[in-house]
Amino acid sequence: MNEKLIKIATFNTELNALLGTDFQAFSIYRSKGLLTHLINRKHYTAAKYIDYLPEIISSPDYAGYTDGNIELVKIFKDNIFISIKLDGKRNQHYVATMFDVKTGKIEAYLKSGRLKKVEL
Repeated sequence: MNEKLIKIATFNTELNALLGTDFQAFSIYRSKGLLTHLINRKHYTAAKYIDYLPEIISSPDYAGYTDGNIELVKIFKDNIFISIKLDGKRNQHYVATMFDVKTGKIEAYLKSGRLKKVEL
């Protein structure tokens, strides 16, 4: 196991039908350095929600599957977007990016089909 990663959640297989995937349940990790990365990139709003990653992953409001990445959005006071990627060398899924997104961007993603409303 990579000591730089923290397990934060398990993939919600109920999303498969919406995403058009057939994933088995798998663990999702985040880097121990994710908070530092978010602050360095000035993603201060998203950084406030780092402890909410398990909730975002288990019960997102919007989901999509684009270019091999699972994209999830959860609506809190702010709209938080995360992307989950697969590290092919280690065969581990991890949170690759996390940022706040405006409602207009979510609407554009819905219109284009990049995201879909989750109704579980």
